[in-house]
Amino acid sequence: MLRIFHKGEWFNEISPSALAEAEFEDLLISNSEIMRENTIMVPFKKTVYSTDGSVRADLAMISNDYRYWIVVEVEMSNHDLYGHVIPQVRKLRRAEYSKECATYIHSKRPELNKSKLDDLFLGESPEILVIANKRNSDWEKELRRYDVHLMAIEIFRSELNQTIFVIDGSLPAVKENFLSDLSSNAMLPRCWKLSSPAALSVEQGERFSIVIGEQVTFWERFHTATAVYLTPVGNPPIESGRKYQLYQCDNGMYSIRE
Repeated sequence: MLRIFHKGEWFNEISPSALAEAEFEDLLISNSEIMRENTIMVPFKKTVYSTDGSVRADLAMISNDYRYWIVVEVEMSNHDLYGHVIPQVRKLRRAEYSKECATYIHSKRPELNKSKLDDLFLGESPEILVIANKRNSDWEKELRRYDVHLMAIEIFRSELNQTIFVIDGSLPAVKENFLSDLSSNAMLPRCWKLSSPAALSVEQGERFSIVIGEQVTFWERFHTATAVYLTPVGNPPIESGRKYQLYQCDNGMYSIRE
């Protein structure tokens, strides 16, 4: 049996079979800061649909600045990788996440900004994260093929009922000051789609400045039923068909970089 000695106490490893999946999920929700600060963990048992069929995840992680969100599939180590885990994450990867999902999440955490949540779901599909209660190198190798992240969280408890979490793996990386990818749309000339619209604190129709190179340019934000775009005031200062990213500098100014 594995043990950890910490601050004068011995912590014994809790058997993976000792906690039910629902208990494990509750622990994750109440200790979400151990995985990443400034992120909220919420229940997300909303049925979504993909070309492979319907699927329901377990949790979602929402960044406090609404820059991104992550769908979390909680798996116990005794679950079958090929018969259960892979089919689940494949459906989650291909699923459509509508504004109904934003309404569902808001019902679980009403303190979240509903308008920001709506914008979040107009962006790109979320990253998929599997959280398991035991490390398994075979899972890690296979899930990587589906562009799915894996984090193993093992639990140790002392006789005084203190808890230590041992984490193996990491969440998807987040670039500092990065807000959103920008992609052009052949059907909407002079428009660049935001991959993370909730990250941009600018209202629809509002004119604002963006630095490109060393020049200040002016843009407006507008929404369609399914996406959020930026359009320049005057001649486009960037080229259609090329890839760009939107950043917010430490001084608060926005910038576009190729």
